[in-house]
Amino acid sequence: MDIAFDEQELAVKYDEDIDDTLSWEKVIRISGYKVYAYPGEATFLVFETADGDTLEVSDEMSGWLELLGGLHNIFKLNPGWEEELADIEPGGEDVVFYATRTAD
Repeated sequence: MDIAFDEQELAVKYDEDIDDTLSWEKVIRISGYKVYAYPGEATFLVFETADGDTLEVSDEMSGWLELLGGLHNIFKLNPGWEEELADIEPGGEDVVFYATRTAD
């Protein structure tokens, strides 16, 4: 699985025929969590839209480090958010790194 992104969207390629894409302008929340996975743990970022759509990416995907390094250019993230993501305990609460209020 591969992560690709630019200034407009995030794309995840699962195999040769299936891609998920998400426009950055639709993202209202970015959160992270960890789970226990053989042989250790896996870290995830979840991108949510007002429509209720989500797209998850993990540190086991190629392009993960590039995404972490580029997100601050797209969203206003607090300094040190990457360290906070790394410090999440597996099985613990999700940590929100970005959220915008939406009109109800």
